[in-house]
Amino acid sequence: ITPAYSSPHTAITIPLTILSWNISNAQPSSSSPNPHQRARESSRLIRLACLEANAGTPPSSRRPSTSSTSSHGSRTRQPPPDIIALQESPYPTWGDEEFGSSGYVSMGTQMTHCGYVDLLLRSELARTSRPLPLRVGAQSTQQSVISDIAVNLPSVATTILLPNRTRVAVSSSHLAPFKENAALRAYQCQSLMKILSDECDNCIVIGDMNMRASEDKMVEKFDNKSWIDAWKECGSDKSVKFTWDSFVNNYHDGGFRFKARFDRCYVRGGGNDGLLGVNYYGLMGNRPVGKEDGGGSRGDYLSDHFGLVVKVDVGGTATVSEEEKKEEIVDLSGDD
Repeated sequence: ITPAYSSPHTAITIPLTILSWNISNAQPSSSSPNPHQRARESSRLIRLACLEANAGTPPSSRRPSTSSTSSHGSRTRQPPPDIIALQESPYPTWGDEEFGSSGYVSMGTQMTHCGYVDLLLRSELARTSRPLPLRVGAQSTQQSVISDIAVNLPSVATTILLPNRTRVAVSSSHLAPFKENAALRAYQCQSLMKILSDECDNCIVIGDMNMRASEDKMVEKFDNKSWIDAWKECGSDKSVKFTWDSFVNNYHDGGFRFKARFDRCYVRGGGNDGLLGVNYYGLMGNRPVGKEDGGGSRGDYLSDHFGLVVKVDVGGTATVSEEEKKEEIVDLSGDD
């Protein structure tokens, strides 16, 4: 994390890059030329795709990017994501096992209707983070699995104290599936947003929300319209709209082909605690697996979902000394 200093006496702006991806339990695509080999290689390929997801993106831009993260061509190098939000992780310790050696720490996992959600932070962020409990009252339903999800929200969340003394709440989510569960998704989403916004002014909700276009207004009108859709904030570019596209991604064998914007990022920022603004929205995992990685088919992808790469700038009210500026990070060891 490299803080940007506005002036010797004013606030620091902290840039954060957040990646979110439903990795489909790290299972091989039905279009993989060699499913047995892919099953052995999937975890490694997913890890590399996540770590390289920021490699070809601009440092700060409102223009979306559809560049692949799995190719090995030359590009402007950016650091790995600060935060990795995973959905359909195959088992609770998968994230730690795959990303721990790369400097990430899991803030916890939660079982959902399919696999686990995980929230991984770079170690320097994890040191000033505190996991948030997300247990809420149950909704009555005939589907017992959905009732369990309503009690324990299908999300993992944490607060992070940044070097500029601004606190940010972040979550990784996998909300209830299927069109008929729109009301339950609204309950889950709004419950999560309330928990996060009660903790601090600056919040990021990201993940596989399973939402349909008809559900947009439910979020946009919630809490006095304080939550912003990151895709819309960056221009509603159609080239990065859909995170599910079974016309081109033949991960599943057969079935109805359609496009959907299941995966979302919503942000809330402002108030006396600082300011959070979105400056970039792009996709990753949206190119077929290359021949060098055991692919070669046009419809062969690492997951049935494309992932999100979102960049935000977080303002703060802290002032810093010349010594701290030289070190490029504020020492937080004395903070609560």
